Amino acid sequence: MATAQPPYFGAAYYPEDWPLDQIDTDIDLMKQAGMNCMRIGEFAWSRMEPEEGRYDFGWLHTVTDKLGAAGIAIILGTPTCTPPSWLYQRYPECIAVRDDGVRLEHGARRHACPNSPAYRDHCRRIVTAMATEFGQDSNVVGWQIDNELYVVHGLEDHRGCFCDECVGKFRSLLQERFGTIEALNAAWGTDLWSQTYQSFEHIPPPRSGTWHHPSLLTAWSLFQADSYVDFADDQADILHRMASQPVGTDMMPTLGLDYHKMHRKLDVVQYNHYNLPENLWQCGFWMDMVGSLKDAPWWNIETSTCWNGSTAANGYREPGFCRVNSWLAYALGGEANLYWLWRAHWSGQELMHGAVVSAQGRPLHIFGEVQEISRGLSAAGEWLNNTRPARSGLAMHVSTVAWWTFAHQAMVKGFGYIDAMMHRVYKPIMQAQLRPQVIHPAQPLDGYRLICSPFLPVLDEQGLRDHLREWIEAGGTWIVGPLSDIRDEHAAKFRHAPFGVLEDWAGVHCRYEIPGDPRDFGLCWADGQTSTGSIWYDGFEPRDCDVLATYTENPLEGLAAVVSRKLGKGRIVMLGTMPVAADWQRLLLDQARSVDIAPVAEASTNLLVVPRVDKAQAGAPDAQTRGLIVVELENRSGTIGLPQSATDLLTGRKHSGSIEVAPYGVMVLAH
Repeated sequence: MATAQPPYFGAAYYPEDWPLDQIDTDIDLMKQAGMNCMRIGEFAWSRMEPEEGRYDFGWLHTVTDKLGAAGIAIILGTPTCTPPSWLYQRYPECIAVRDDGVRLEHGARRHACPNSPAYRDHCRRIVTAMATEFGQDSNVVGWQIDNELYVVHGLEDHRGCFCDECVGKFRSLLQERFGTIEALNAAWGTDLWSQTYQSFEHIPPPRSGTWHHPSLLTAWSLFQADSYVDFADDQADILHRMASQPVGTDMMPTLGLDYHKMHRKLDVVQYNHYNLPENLWQCGFWMDMVGSLKDAPWWNIETSTCWNGSTAANGYREPGFCRVNSWLAYALGGEANLYWLWRAHWSGQELMHGAVVSAQGRPLHIFGEVQEISRGLSAAGEWLNNTRPARSGLAMHVSTVAWWTFAHQAMVKGFGYIDAMMHRVYKPIMQAQLRPQVIHPAQPLDGYRLICSPFLPVLDEQGLRDHLREWIEAGGTWIVGPLSDIRDEHAAKFRHAPFGVLEDWAGVHCRYEIPGDPRDFGLCWADGQTSTGSIWYDGFEPRDCDVLATYTENPLEGLAAVVSRKLGKGRIVMLGTMPVAADWQRLLLDQARSVDIAPVAEASTNLLVVPRVDKAQAGAPDAQTRGLIVVELENRSGTIGLPQSATDLLTGRKHSGSIEVAPYGVMVLAH
């Protein structure tokens, strides 16, 4: 049979855990489920290299050949997340060290040091051996580097590895960056609390238990994050030399790593998630991010069918959840959706996690829903492959630098960066039926007419400040703040003003600032509506701007809360506080209309509506729509008004006007 083509639909499969003569039974079940893709190999290092330098790929060839013969494509994982016991025993320096100096034990995963030269060498050997065996295998449609790269498991406060190699490399990078210890002291302001260093060797690794300097903490965290980028780059270089298939690495929903940097050398974007019914909508945020990282396919590599559970089963999903959870990836531009896992483990860790079939090979209660999804993909597959999500011209910034800056300086009690971005910013945008792309500060601004940058403390990240100014003056509208442009590149405050450039750009003078703990302060909008702000309060004296909202309570009374100013051909809207959801939606819709961006549909807030355009026009904000994918997220009925008649490819029914979407319903509406 020919190798399967997108849309890919399948699961993670661990044949190393089972007798090889069982694979035919598994493949029969996979075909019954309607699956056409399996991910294998990611944890099987000890099976591939049972002794140092002695490789055994015969079993893996058997698996790939049998899957390929059945028309099931393969995503092949490099196994560097789980080094074998012989490596741990012979080269203990490969294993990460906690901040108390204790080296981690063998038997977990993600417990090796990404900077260990010895570990890098062993990783290069196994990846080279795999690429030699499978780099031209037509059954393999892609590679996954390692597994869920982020700060190693079991390390205190997610601060990373504290081995001598990491500490020495960190100090060397600081010396390369600053040149002299005097320059570092000046940039970090170390005179406070007698923290001045006499040499780079005196800079302590920021172990837990000490109230460390935030500039040190932020620099260390970004160094640890970049270490994993470099680790992935190392493997990508080998695979690009030796393999013909696209290369990616599966990401988790966290911004602790700079995923824009991570994907400079990768060909496909891969993503894992385990969202629950109560936060299923958050998938949109992360998928709008991974789909924006680069002009490349993206694959949802892991999600659950029916419940989570590493040691205890949890998060049972109601009927229909698997359907909507699976279709979210395809709706938002993904070419694949794979479950974790195919057959539940019979031993070891994660015994209680949900799967497609049980450890005994019995289809779980979700099997019929999996088959339904497969039938829908068969019916809509050609249309999916020929279309992509339309770009609306709206974007919002997210940032790894912001993630770590707020992690080490929360700014105000109870504030969490990603929680604020999700609930205060993204969810109201989504419920207003505006379709944003979620972009990194280093990504180009071309094609966007409206960009939101809340909670972006370091505006000069990777040259963003200059690019923004040019983009605004050329006609873009920028909504910025609160808590944006408040730190320099070293996580320190500015000494000339509360902001780096925003007072000058927005035409204001910030008289003073007040935290939103323990209360919120009232404000009145220019149209007379009253409400409150949230989180943080900058009180602005307008100098050369229009006032959109004014504070109504002392000590902020009479000061501006939200201002707008023309800048070249464009406009800057500066927020001194985060508006409540209704005000944020109204402000955003007003600014969107001013640059010809409209909601994609008149639809209930529980519906995700994704317009699709021809694949060739995917980058054009005004491309002609080929149809809509509608996904219900909250297990309750919703309604949508169709701008024109359409046929649901999943049922063959024609629809027009106002239609009802069933709880956990999915509709692929082609014009």
